[in-house]
Amino acid sequence: MPVGPTPGPAWAAVLTTWEPAWGVDAVLVVLGALYLTAAVRHGSWPRRRTASFLAALAAAVLTWNSGIAVFGHGAFAVHMVMHLMLIMVVPAFWVAAHPLELLRGELRGAPARAFDAVIGGRVARAVTFPATVLVVYAAVIVLTHLTGFMEAMAGSMALHRTEQVLYLAAGLLFFHTAIGVDVLPRRPAYFARFVLMLIAMGVDTLVGVVLMLAPASMFPAYDLEGVHLGGGIMWVGGDALMMVIMVLLGRMWVADPSGRVDFGPWLESARRSAFSEQTGDDGAARDDGDLDEDDDALAAYNRMLARLHREHG
Repeated sequence: MPVGPTPGPAWAAVLTTWEPAWGVDAVLVVLGALYLTAAVRHGSWPRRRTASFLAALAAAVLTWNSGIAVFGHGAFAVHMVMHLMLIMVVPAFWVAAHPLELLRGELRGAPARAFDAVIGGRVARAVTFPATVLVVYAAVIVLTHLTGFMEAMAGSMALHRTEQVLYLAAGLLFFHTAIGVDVLPRRPAYFARFVLMLIAMGVDTLVGVVLMLAPASMFPAYDLEGVHLGGGIMWVGGDALMMVIMVLLGRMWVADPSGRVDFGPWLESARRSAFSEQTGDDGAARDDGDLDEDDDALAAYNRMLARLHREHG
């Protein structure tokens, strides 16, 4: 008589089980020591950034030492919790800690110049381009869930470890671009970051819904009830986490020292084109910079108002 997939563990067992991952923990201890040493040496490093870094380490410890790691390989729903921790929770806290900025402050001479060259180079610009990070994020989410990857991973711990690295790397890349204010080139406009996160949220929702409706034949190595629950965790949990991060991004936008709405180069160009059509001033469409601070554009607007007054006054 064939034996079906083993049902997932009770959530009480997931919450109470603990199995140290000594290799990962050693790396986390070293990272923590390096960060705290640099923060103390800095002298005025904001406490909220240090707290965020410690939260990232705590989330990583929880992910790799608790029942999430113990049961995450065989239980689909628990595995989905691990996904969200690695691609959202740990990266978001890490980015908010500004580790690259702190590292740059520690470097001098040739290492500092090399760091600046890498950060400002073409590769860094290409990798942190919004379209690039969105494609990477979506590809990791979709290809690891809606292909045969999950089935193959069920029988391979090597693939399981590889997947963890992929999720962590994709999350760090995405959130460094979406919410970071660290030393990366060409930081996207806030409006563009919101669009980026909304599209990513759509990817999470799509995959979650597909998993909630998945037939047993789609994931024969896993308990179907666990697959459907995992889809719900991806949909509801992923969207909830993304919404919280978007609220924090909105606070960053409001607190931005520039004190103005940043529409980004594409939308700013569109504003200028629409403005030139309304005022008849072709120069407004060709100029660069912020339309709201353009004296020539303001003069053209005033001339348009005066003309309308003469025609309809």
